[in-house]
Amino acid sequence: MGTRAASDISEEHGLICGFLIRNGTVAPVPWPGINDAMAEPGGLVWLHFNLVDVRARQWIEAMPTLPRGARQALLGQDSHFRLEPVGDGLTGVLADLHHRFDDPAGGLGQLRLYMDSHLVITARRQPLMAVDQLRRAISQGLAPTSAVDLIAHLMFHLTDTVAAEVSELANDVDDVEDALLADRLEDEGEKLGRIRRTSARLRRHIGPQRTALNVALGRLPGWCGGEDQARLRQGIDRLDGVGQDLDLVQERARLLQDELSNRFSEATNRNLYVLSIVTTILLPVNLITGIFGMNVGGLPWSGHDAGFIWVCGVMVFTILVSLVVLHWRRLF
Repeated sequence: MGTRAASDISEEHGLICGFLIRNGTVAPVPWPGINDAMAEPGGLVWLHFNLVDVRARQWIEAMPTLPRGARQALLGQDSHFRLEPVGDGLTGVLADLHHRFDDPAGGLGQLRLYMDSHLVITARRQPLMAVDQLRRAISQGLAPTSAVDLIAHLMFHLTDTVAAEVSELANDVDDVEDALLADRLEDEGEKLGRIRRTSARLRRHIGPQRTALNVALGRLPGWCGGEDQARLRQGIDRLDGVGQDLDLVQERARLLQDELSNRFSEATNRNLYVLSIVTTILLPVNLITGIFGMNVGGLPWSGHDAGFIWVCGVMVFTILVSLVVLHWRRLF
């Protein structure tokens, strides 16, 4: 029932989902019931908007109790990841994975949010994975105890999503390493390039988010208790762990790419070495054939019946001499 209502609201008003969480129970909040839900004492309201819908933007702009800085963060275009105090709450921009991260146009998107002691507003312009997982979990009965606890759960889902991507990248690195050890060099260079591009995109977004959350941890509003700080710290620690795994994958991919480049360089050098040996051996033969190919008089054995045999003998002799010289110089 909650899923169907959220879908209807999304189509009509740009409200993807709304929940009233109170005393461990969760109730869906439709668009007409937003004001009543926000007036409930002791409850936590989470509203998640689709900013593509103009009515969602108009509602956020017209909300009288929303601080101006929160409106700017929710409706602005700034993609800088941050979480900073505004009024009696926190507002900012966090990263979240698109539903199709493997799409070249995909990657990490921006989840804009505002929260105070009784209200959490999140907004996005493209479908995002972690916040959608959180929406489904709450619709199935998950009841965060506070606004910070809800954001911590969001960080847990984001961490799990990024960890799955990092685990897949680590498996790809293992496959490339196995192929490299077995000398099965086919398209491993392309695979490593994709791995490094993907990990760089993840690191470019996850790193600033870790910094923003650590800064916000020391600037939490007064209504945040010690339990809230512990939950947010737990989310940050899990994100730090995934970041370290991502750094390890990046380092392994870089080392494997260096090894792959060395393998290709060695193969090229071997080919050039063989080509140089062959060229050196055949150089006297080419010189002899060039001389005897001149259409001039006075060439040796030009009128002799066994002239061809003599010329072939001279060429064989020069090849043998070349091989002896190369062996003597330890070049062959």
